[in-house]
Amino acid sequence: MNVSSSAATKVQVDFDILMKRLLGLLSKKEKDVIERRFAIGYTQKETLDRIGKRYSVTRERIRQIESVAIQKLIRISQDKSIRVLHELAQQTLEAHGGAMFEDLLISDMLTHIDEPSTVDINSLKFTLKVSRSVQKQEKNQFHRTFWHINGITAPAVKLAMQDIKKFLSQQKTVQSFEAISSALGDNHPEELLRSAMYIDWNFMEVSENQWGLTSWRFINPRSIKDCIQIVLKNNEKPMHFSDIMKAITTDFPDRKRVTPQASHNELIRHNEFVLVGRGLYGLNEWGLAAGTVCDLIRSVLIENNGPMKRQEIIQKVLEKRDVRLGTISLSLQKYPFFKRVGRAVYEYTAALDTNRRQKYSK
Repeated sequence: MNVSSSAATKVQVDFDILMKRLLGLLSKKEKDVIERRFAIGYTQKETLDRIGKRYSVTRERIRQIESVAIQKLIRISQDKSIRVLHELAQQTLEAHGGAMFEDLLISDMLTHIDEPSTVDINSLKFTLKVSRSVQKQEKNQFHRTFWHINGITAPAVKLAMQDIKKFLSQQKTVQSFEAISSALGDNHPEELLRSAMYIDWNFMEVSENQWGLTSWRFINPRSIKDCIQIVLKNNEKPMHFSDIMKAITTDFPDRKRVTPQASHNELIRHNEFVLVGRGLYGLNEWGLAAGTVCDLIRSVLIENNGPMKRQEIIQKVLEKRDVRLGTISLSLQKYPFFKRVGRAVYEYTAALDTNRRQKYSK
């Protein structure tokens, strides 16, 4: 069959009958080990150690029994349904560059199987284990579980993943798949590159067709601080503390238990954040001056070391932060330590500033 076949030609397999035929070719012990190891008829897989204790043998002995049983089925199974499933798996893999993350392979195969809701996923996975045409690579610290055809070696898949990681590391920012494929297409097939994106633990799809590295904290936050930075960068302007909290609980559901106090502590602890008003915070990288508008005016007059015209004060404040003109004018009139000493001329009188902050913008 062809993976692009219509719904009318979907594969029809009775997995209950198929598994009885397959497992009927094994000894009683082999059948029990296979059923437990692949969760066929069980709610979850059992480890080699657990099965070994059941039979009072070592885990290595159980591994040997499992391996022998699989090799036996590869040699002697001639079931037509098995051959059809193996053909479907191979064609699906070939259409995706020769390798696929296991979950995606199974999902794709199910679209070509009649009544997919009745299919036992563990039984389907086991039928692939007794194939000569496809091979399975178990997950480890570098990649997820994936399958590949004989024509594509596991090292070839891993080399593609290494090249993608190297490219993203050099770019240091999120890239579209087209950009990745354009840079690496001379060395790896496009579809294999696409499959590799889903196989490697290091890669993360930030948004549709946009990829980055899971090690990048600005797309994969590991702390409250990281979450706050992402929220502010996405907003592109200062936010009130309460709005930052709302955004964290909305954008990062796993952080719903974060307390306001914990978030506030992060904002005042780290130099990456700047208090730019009453409860308003921005990012230091934006070049924002810390403090309220009152603090900015104070710093401008102190830096000038003498009286300044109202328009000069406004210009200097606006250089430090984008604020409304009315807010600046109101602050000049509101606080007595901004003393008017001429027509629209002001100076800072420290003696009148009883609430002066210890730190102000410089």
